[in-house]
Amino acid sequence: MDNNQITLTGANKKKYIIAAISLVVILAAVYFLFIFTKGAKSIKPQDSSGEVKSLSDVEIGKRPFVTLTPASEGAEIIISIENMSYWDGITYDLTYDTERSGISGTINQGVIGSDVNTKDPIYKKALLLGTASRGVRNADNTPDHIVTNGKLNMTLTKDEIEYNSETPWLIDYVGSKSKSFKDASGNFQFQVPLFGKDYWVIVADTVGVPPDTKDFDTKKTISPLYGVFAVTPDFPKPANISIKVDKDASNSALWTYSHADGKWQKQDSKYDSAAKTVTAAVSNFATFVVVGQ
Repeated sequence: MDNNQITLTGANKKKYIIAAISLVVILAAVYFLFIFTKGAKSIKPQDSSGEVKSLSDVEIGKRPFVTLTPASEGAEIIISIENMSYWDGITYDLTYDTERSGISGTINQGVIGSDVNTKDPIYKKALLLGTASRGVRNADNTPDHIVTNGKLNMTLTKDEIEYNSETPWLIDYVGSKSKSFKDASGNFQFQVPLFGKDYWVIVADTVGVPPDTKDFDTKKTISPLYGVFAVTPDFPKPANISIKVDKDASNSALWTYSHADGKWQKQDSKYDSAAKTVTAAVSNFATFVVVGQ
């Protein structure tokens, strides 16, 4: 036998196998620690920015225009959203508090809207007060007529940034008696004339202006924007409105947007610098916007 030839005995074979296995384990560990983990990080899904802002940071002309119109019997609210094309996504939560017979305290009701397509020219949906709302359902399927603390919460997204908005709304009935009603903040007052019968009315912040508003410079509007919504005939005589503003409006103008014909009209208005109010006489319910010069 050649003296230079090495004979592998059973013991030697076992040692070589153990060494080979150990080498494989070490290489696998190195790969996992230095290659696999780095690769995993590089293919991590892209997260959203997580940045949240107030919708007030966005100019009014780019904000959605929201209307809340009550049905004639006051049992239903129609929410309408226009001027949405700037946004990637919009969701909303329309809520209110009510009272129920046999239940102590108030109950929070409302509807969540997650089906808004911002590519559509208009979004509309009906909320049946009390009978088809979230929360506690009326046992006799009658609508809620004691409605307080109305709120519209909106979440809008643009380029992975989230914008939030919360605006109040108030529902009341007017017409059979001459009546003055206010919005939730008390900054908007409306002296409603006699109609001969009662009509349900909602006053709310419209958030933005209708699409293609070119009658005035939307960048000069003074927030908030008040909308009064109802299915009523024209006023039998002009009604007085008063809007309190938080900045000087000496050279301002009051514009009204008719929900019936979709047209803007400049009103003959006055500004009281001491009370910081803009007043005018108007002939119908509308969206009211104070615009600086």
